Amino acid sequence: MELKEQDSRLLGYLYHNAREPISKIAKETRLSREQVVYRINKYLSEGVIKRFITFFNYPKLGYNALAIALIKFTKPKYIKEFHKKLGKDNFWISKGLVNNKYDLFIQGVFKEEREINEYFFNATKDYSEAIEEILIIKPYYAKIYPLKFLGSKSENSLVIIGESSEKIKLDDKDKKIMKALEEDGRIKLIDIAKKAGISAELALYKLRRLKKEKIITGSRIMFDMNKLGYNYSLLSINLRNFSIENQNKLKEFANNNKYVNSIILSLAKPNCFIQLFHKEHLIIKETIDELKSLFINENISIDVILLKNEGEEINALPFL
Repeated sequence: MELKEQDSRLLGYLYHNAREPISKIAKETRLSREQVVYRINKYLSEGVIKRFITFFNYPKLGYNALAIALIKFTKPKYIKEFHKKLGKDNFWISKGLVNNKYDLFIQGVFKEEREINEYFFNATKDYSEAIEEILIIKPYYAKIYPLKFLGSKSENSLVIIGESSEKIKLDDKDKKIMKALEEDGRIKLIDIAKKAGISAELALYKLRRLKKEKIITGSRIMFDMNKLGYNYSLLSINLRNFSIENQNKLKEFANNNKYVNSIILSLAKPNCFIQLFHKEHLIIKETIDELKSLFINENISIDVILLKNEGEEINALPFL
């Protein structure tokens, strides 16, 4: 799909504002209401928009640990087998395929670090002969940016993890509202009320409370970026001197680079992952050159991991 200027404005705004009313979306993107409705329906029918995603504050739900596993299998035949076996469980929130170096990634949320080790041990114990390598990343900071290459501003960034929070008590109706939003981040209020078995007025009250308490932190669109002519790449970075100053340099770089979509910081090696959206592979080389120039006096190593798509499966509330 060739992006026109109107498409870029609309997709860029929708990325983190999918739940806004049509009238506000039209105003912010300088399009008519009819154009907004037509284009959103077109994106959905053509598969450009795969899903509307809701972001939740996992620490406030009692899940304080995030982990990502990158798995390399000894033979390609094991990839689908393991992927199918994993199914749905109470921990993983996204998983997908990788093009090079690794074959599969799994991202999960856990109540405590002990659960991370237990989960991945139990998930892989029957595949000792099939798994060549598994890298488990335990981020302490993760941030997702808007689509800066489409002109969106980084003020709409979402910090996924990085601050501990007091757990909030939820009743059954709250949980049903959250599950409805997990299934469809742009679901209408009247449909949320039906799924929760409550009035629209009570659904609105509870939805506002969930946002006020920062249990619902934002929304995002899951695109099929390949249909837009874009690719995903993940830069695996390790800095020997992982000082606060250098961590802040990485954060600032991610914030300012128009192709960076997310950043993860971890205390283990490698200690930083940066995800890029790009058309030409030249962007990867240029980004690596910029990072090396930024840390010209540091010991830095950078690897490239090619992702097949951003997240083929999303299960944002596996524990509900």
